[in-house]
Amino acid sequence: MGNYILRRLLQGVPVLFLITAIVFLVVYFIPGDAAMVVLGQSATPERLAAMRHRMGLDEPLVVRYGIWLKHIAQGDLGKSLVYQKSVWELIGHALPITLYLTAFSLLIAVAIALPAGTLAALKRNTWIDLVATTWAFLGVSIPGFWLGIMLVYLFGVRLQWVPLQGYIGPRDDLTDSIKTMALPAFTLGVFLSGPLTRYLRSSMLQTMAQEFVLVARAKGLSERKVIVRHILRNSLIPFVTVLGVQLGYLIGGAVVIENVFALPGVGDLAVSAIGNRDVPVIQGVVLVVAVGFVLVNIVVDVVYAVLDPRIRVGRGAA
Repeated sequence: MGNYILRRLLQGVPVLFLITAIVFLVVYFIPGDAAMVVLGQSATPERLAAMRHRMGLDEPLVVRYGIWLKHIAQGDLGKSLVYQKSVWELIGHALPITLYLTAFSLLIAVAIALPAGTLAALKRNTWIDLVATTWAFLGVSIPGFWLGIMLVYLFGVRLQWVPLQGYIGPRDDLTDSIKTMALPAFTLGVFLSGPLTRYLRSSMLQTMAQEFVLVARAKGLSERKVIVRHILRNSLIPFVTVLGVQLGYLIGGAVVIENVFALPGVGDLAVSAIGNRDVPVIQGVVLVVAVGFVLVNIVVDVVYAVLDPRIRVGRGAA
C-alpha cells in the first residue's frame, strides 16, 4: 500500500509541473502591470521601471519561470502585492473556510445521492425513480449562483431563518456557524448530488444484472444482504470515482458560491486577486488547489482497494 501511494504521488509530479507552466503563462498574458499594482497608477515611468527590475519583470520569460519554480521548491509562494502579506498566510486563513464548505457540501450531496440513487435503481420505472431522476436532472441544470440567490431570498430575507451573509467559525459558535454555512453548502450539495444520483442508479442497475447477484439470491441470502453486500458495495466503486472527479468541480463551484454568500474562502481570495492582478496570490491559490485535486485522486484510488479486495494496490495496480 505504501509503495502504491508513493508511486501515485510521483505520477502526480509531471501533472503539477504542467499546471505550474500553464498557470505561469496564463498569468503572464493577463493584461496589466504588476509594478503598477504596487506603486499605483500615478507612478512615474522611472519608478515603474525600477520596480519592474526589482520584481524581475524585465527578465526573459523562461528565467522568471525558473525563479518561480525555485521559490516553490523552497516552499515560498511569494508575497501579496496588494496586502503585503505572505501568500501562505492569506491561503492559510482562507483555505479552512473553503474546506469546511466543501466537506459540508459533500456530506449533503452524499446524504441525498446515496438513498436517491439506491431507491431509483431498486424501484426502477416507478414514481420513486421518476422523482429521483428529476431531482438529478434539476441538480445538474440549475445554475449554482441562481439557486444561491433564491435560497438567500427565501430563507434569509423572507423567513429570516439564517443570516444573509458572513462567516462564523465553528470554534466561535457551532450553531451559528452551521447556520451561516447551511445555504452555501446546500447549494453546492444540490449541484453535486445530481450527477452522483445518476451514476449510482446506473451502476446499481448494471450490478443487479450480474450473475453473482443471482447466485447470492440462489444461496438464500436475505434481500437486504444481497443489496448491501453485493449490489451496493460493488456499485460504490464507480460512484467513488465520480465523487473524486466531482470534487474538482465542487471547488470550482465554491469560487462562485463564496462570492454570493460573502464567505472569505479561497474562491473569494482568488477572485479578489484576479481583480487586483495580484500575481503571487493567483499563482499560489491555483497551485494549492491543483495539489489538493491530485491528492483527492490518490485517495480515491486507495479507496478502491477497500471497496474491492480484487484490486491489489500493493502489486502493480495503476
